[in-house]
Amino acid sequence: MSEKNESASAGTSREPGPGRGLSKHAVKASVWVIGGFAAGQLLRFLANLVLARLLFPGVFGLAALTFIFIQGLQMFTDVGTGPAIVQSARGDDPVFLDTAWTISCGRGVLIWLVACIIAKPMATFYGQPLITQLLPVAALTAALGGFEATALHTAQRHLRADRITMVDLAGQSVGIVANVVLALVYRSLVAGDDPRAIWAIIAGSLLGSVVRLVLSFTIVPGARNRLRMEPVARRLLFGFGRWVFISTLLTFLSGQADRLIFGKLVPLEVLGVYGIAWNLAQLPTAVTYRLGSLVLFPSYSRVAATGELSNVYGRARLPLLIGAAAVASAFVACGPPMISILYDRRYVEAGWILQLLALSGWFQTLEATNSAALLSNARLSWMASGSAVKLAGMAVLLPLGMYLGGFPGAVVGLVASDLLKYLVSALGVAGMGLRGFGVDLALTGALAAVGGIGLAAGGAAAAVVHGAHLPAFAAAAVATCAIWSGVGIWYLRKLGGGNSLGWITSVFSR
Repeated sequence: MSEKNESASAGTSREPGPGRGLSKHAVKASVWVIGGFAAGQLLRFLANLVLARLLFPGVFGLAALTFIFIQGLQMFTDVGTGPAIVQSARGDDPVFLDTAWTISCGRGVLIWLVACIIAKPMATFYGQPLITQLLPVAALTAALGGFEATALHTAQRHLRADRITMVDLAGQSVGIVANVVLALVYRSLVAGDDPRAIWAIIAGSLLGSVVRLVLSFTIVPGARNRLRMEPVARRLLFGFGRWVFISTLLTFLSGQADRLIFGKLVPLEVLGVYGIAWNLAQLPTAVTYRLGSLVLFPSYSRVAATGELSNVYGRARLPLLIGAAAVASAFVACGPPMISILYDRRYVEAGWILQLLALSGWFQTLEATNSAALLSNARLSWMASGSAVKLAGMAVLLPLGMYLGGFPGAVVGLVASDLLKYLVSALGVAGMGLRGFGVDLALTGALAAVGGIGLAAGGAAAAVVHGAHLPAFAAAAVATCAIWSGVGIWYLRKLGGGNSLGWITSVFSR
């Protein structure tokens, strides 16, 4: 088979077009994804509150730097074995899966070796000697991830999100519990501002990765992998992976460059506070990426070859965008008082950072729903172009913002760069005949309007009670929730039936 034909086969849909079977699987998968995400985020949020009191901001800054390096190595070596399994006509072939697993194992070992090599230079560059020890140990999480069974990807391929969610939740739960327990231990052994307390976070993450690896082979049905390298499968995987590599490389640089740059320009304590706000602001984006990966992308891949994508695209993404806009506007309205209530005074600056990053996360959400459609049609060049544009924007706008307005100006520059990336993705899906820009513009306006109303309500409450945080938060939250609840009720009535997940059935069964 020629390489051209192999690449073509990678984009061939394996299943029939949209229908009742696909609808049923999509609904079930979405229930698991949303439920699992909510449970996981609740665990992480509670653990974050506890750790913020046990540790100090500098530890979070050092942890952010360490794991950015690991994520960077993962993306620098990504050849797209997971997406290839989901999309390829050979995605259920044991030989193809074994070849993908063998490549993944080699990649995991490579990541660890490179981490050992760059640990010392990175420690010197950032002036943090502890990174020399942290990076090789933290990189073991990526190495273990490389050995996870391909059954996780075949489950994604067939919209079987239940086992994937179980594996994710188990790994997260074990890691989070270990983080808190070890943080308590370190707090009793070292001073409260001792950077060595970061080992509590590193060890917990490593333990969570071990749990994921074991469960991927034990509770997820699928082929039991062995080392094997078939030349045809290898060429197919690397052929598909060329654009995946470029896209993920640029995605990493555009998505993490803010913390890499800020890690050099601002103290670790400021970076740690920024990380607190970033984690909260990413909530709507994270659930969109999760649904996009486990539901939209596999579903779009099935309908793309049938010519039904244009009918599915708009209906599938609208409810996700409504939910994301509601959360983003709530963060804009409630950010400062919420941070003051949840965290101590060391983290108060995270309030205004959260407001700005909520806007950044909104544009990321819009782009993520577009990217699922682009990926299903193997139009990775558009995804790579969007990341490149964002990276170029950050290279100009972050330093310019820092010069003009200090750290707040740099964060505004980050928001503008995310807007640029979204605009590229909007052009990409428009070229596929998919219409969505008008809806995006309307929801962006609604987000700004509702966020402004919430800010006004919170400001009025704070003025009445002389700046008290709880009444300000309550007033802002009630105002934003009331408006978006009305929008949600209108949308469910428009669908008919009132089922909060009924939109998925309507999308894939029409």
